[in-house]
Amino acid sequence: MLKLFAAVIKELLLLKRDRAGLAVLFLMPVILVVAITLVQKNVMELTGQSKTRLLMADLDGGSLGKTLSDSLEEGHIEIIRRNDEKTDLEDIRAAVLDGDFQVGIVIPAGSSERLHKEAVAIFTESGQDAPEVKPAQIPIALFFDPAVMPGFRTGLTAQLRMSLERVAMQAKVEQLQRKMDEQSSIMLPWPGSSRFSGERIATVFDQSLFKLNSPASSEEGTDASEYNPVQQNVPAWALFGIFFTAIPIAGGLLQERRSGIQLRLTTLPVSPFLLLTAKVLAYLAVCCCQFFLITLIGAHLFPLLDLPAFSLGQDVLSVVAVVLLTGLAACGYGILLGTACRTYEQASTLGSTTIVAAAAIGGVMVPVYAMPQIMQRISIISPLNWGLTAFHDILLRGDSLDMVLDDLLRLGCFFLLSVLLAWKLTRP
Repeated sequence: MLKLFAAVIKELLLLKRDRAGLAVLFLMPVILVVAITLVQKNVMELTGQSKTRLLMADLDGGSLGKTLSDSLEEGHIEIIRRNDEKTDLEDIRAAVLDGDFQVGIVIPAGSSERLHKEAVAIFTESGQDAPEVKPAQIPIALFFDPAVMPGFRTGLTAQLRMSLERVAMQAKVEQLQRKMDEQSSIMLPWPGSSRFSGERIATVFDQSLFKLNSPASSEEGTDASEYNPVQQNVPAWALFGIFFTAIPIAGGLLQERRSGIQLRLTTLPVSPFLLLTAKVLAYLAVCCCQFFLITLIGAHLFPLLDLPAFSLGQDVLSVVAVVLLTGLAACGYGILLGTACRTYEQASTLGSTTIVAAAAIGGVMVPVYAMPQIMQRISIISPLNWGLTAFHDILLRGDSLDMVLDDLLRLGCFFLLSVLLAWKLTRP
C-alpha cells in the first residue's frame, strides 16, 4: 500500500512540473463551458438540416391520423407510427423522455369521429341571430425530449398547429360545402336573410378544433422537459476536459522512457502493474478535480452571469460513477498514446486531433439529433458520446444508475482494451 501511495505521489509531482499541461486540463474546459453556454443562451435555434423523428401513437385509427401524418411529412419530419392497441400515452412519454425520439404525439381514440361531429355542430340549423357555436377542442398530447432546444420546440409546435388547423379546415370546408349544397335550391326572399353571412363564415373558420397539451413530465409537477443549456454544457465540456488528460499521461510515459526513468523503475522491487495502477489513480484524481471545478463554476459563477445554476440532481452517486468511468477511459487512451507514439509532438498532435474529432461526432459541440443521419450513426463509436449520453440520462431525464450501465460498460471496456493494446505494444 505504501508503494502504491509513493507511486501516486510521484505521478502528481511530475504533473505539477507540467504547467502547460495543467493549464490545458483546467483552464481550457472552464473557458469553453462559460463561452459556449453564454453563446448558446442567445442562439438556441436548430439549422433544420436533419429530419426530426416524431413518434406518433394513433389510438384513433381513423382519417385524422393519416391526414395529419401526410401533412407533417410534407415538412422535414419523419413519422414513426405506433398503432398497437396496447400503446398508451405513458408509453409515448417514456420513449420520448428516454431520448429515443425528439418529440411524441398521441391522437386519442375517437378523435376522427369527434372532429366530424364538431365540424357539423358549427353549421347547425340556426338563425343568423342565434348564439355563436363554440366547438369543444380535441386534446392532442405532445411530449418533447428534455435535450431539445427551445427554438426547435417553438418551430415544431408551430408546424404541428398549422397541420392540425389544416386538418380542421378541411373538415369545415366539407361541412360548409354540404350545407351550401343543401341550400343551393332555396330562393332567398331578400339579401339579409342568409343564415351564413360572410362575417359569420369568417368567424366559423377562425375557431380552432384542436388543443395541444404538454403535461408536466415529472412527479413533482414541474416540467422536466424544460431546456437548460447549463445542465447540458457543464457535463459536456467537463467530459471534453477529462479526455484531454490523455495528453499529459502520454507525455509522462514518453518522458520516463526518454530519460531512462522507466528502465530504472524496472530494477526496483515494484511490479509494473502497481506502477500502472498508481498512474491511473493519480490522473483519475485529476479528472475528479476537473469535474469538481467546473461543477463549482456552473453552480456559483453562472448565476452571476444571468445563467441558470448547475445542479447535480438527487442521484449524485450515479454522476460520480460516470465521472470515474469516463476518467478511466481517458487514462486508458493516454496510456495507449504514450505507448504507441515515439515523441511528445506525435502524442500531443494525435491526441488532441482524435479527442476533438471524438467530441465533434459525439455530440459535445453539436447535439447528435441535429446531425445528418449518417453522423448520428457514426456518433455511437465515440467514447465521449457514451459519457455524454450517460450524463444526460441522469441529469436531464432523471434515469438511475442501472439505466446507464450500457454506456458505463462501454467506457470500462474502452479502458481495458486500450490498456491491453498498450501492453501488447510493449512486448518484444
